Amino acid sequence: MTHYLIEFRFSGKAKGILKDLIYTISKTYHVKGATRKKVVPHISLAGPLYTKDQKKLVKEFQNIVKKYDSISFKLDGFDKFERENKVIFVKIKPSKELLKLRNEIVKKLKKFCDMNEHDYEKDYSPHATIAFKDIDRKFNQIWNYLESWEIPKMNQFVLRVTLIKNSKILYEYDLMLKKLLRRSEALNRSLFQKTLEKYFEKRKKLGLENWTILETDDVTDKGKIFLISDTHFDHKNIIRYCNRPFTSKNKMNEALLNNWNFTVGKSDIVFFLGDLAYGRDRRPIDYWLSKLNGKKFFIRGNHDKDIITKAKVIPDRYTISYKNQKFMLMHDPHRPFGWDGWIIHGDKHNNNLEDFPGIHKKNKTINICSEMIQYTPISLDELISKIK
Repeated sequence: MTHYLIEFRFSGKAKGILKDLIYTISKTYHVKGATRKKVVPHISLAGPLYTKDQKKLVKEFQNIVKKYDSISFKLDGFDKFERENKVIFVKIKPSKELLKLRNEIVKKLKKFCDMNEHDYEKDYSPHATIAFKDIDRKFNQIWNYLESWEIPKMNQFVLRVTLIKNSKILYEYDLMLKKLLRRSEALNRSLFQKTLEKYFEKRKKLGLENWTILETDDVTDKGKIFLISDTHFDHKNIIRYCNRPFTSKNKMNEALLNNWNFTVGKSDIVFFLGDLAYGRDRRPIDYWLSKLNGKKFFIRGNHDKDIITKAKVIPDRYTISYKNQKFMLMHDPHRPFGWDGWIIHGDKHNNNLEDFPGIHKKNKTINICSEMIQYTPISLDELISKIK
């Protein structure tokens, strides 16, 4: 039987964070049904619902959503349902507009649609599901694992509201362009760029920052700030892959450890940008973190899937301000739309020096993979002097 759903689908930074988290849990704990292509982080607004009058449904959907100009909400950490079916999700702190939209959808559509029982609940709690299939026996493990993941409590805006038919987009209403989009338009990347342009233009008019900038005074009083990425402790093959000047894995581990601790003091800050340890026989990330000096802020790379307790885990695209300079910190350097400042990154090692040298002044990128900085954390002061 044909069924419909109405939902908000995440985009940008929040989409990347949630998608990576869902996929990582699926891969680590063998949860069914989550592949990178299939994962669509979203907030359900209504459904599944059933109607014989699709034309009327589309018309009412458009009439309801088009009245809204700006709908905001916040990601607000993790929570869980422990009922018949266990569910782990990201909490959503909704704005009045989001609650109003959802209530109006239910009120209008229930007149001619068969709706799900939970749609009639007065205490609507929007959330984004992280794991729910096949997790009963693994529930406690997954929950403990999530305690070392950081969900940024950042402001989000609804850009589009989606009408789904049998698991595929039927229509989307674009709140920025004020337009009902067919499926082909909803999936068009060029059109979505126009949506983003309107969004950033609107934020600028409202005097809102596009990025949450952390003043470095908030994390350090007296110590210096250092950065490093992609140490790959315990990874024997990285010596060959990246032509590292070590004769063995143990020699490499020893050099990385000594270089770090000789350079970084206990009161210094270190921003680590991903991939600390790797390999089949590697020791846990916390093992290495416990041996390394400094107050450590950790962005997870594509190999960092452990529970991490010996560092403060921070989200990718973490943005800091230091000495009148702004830097976005990330593992894999994909420049987000709207950011024209410097990016400090890892991931690329020394394998593509034309596109990702130590400092690329034209593209405003700084590669701090271990191979690029003599296997030693580099100070932010030194990086600033180099880009000047």
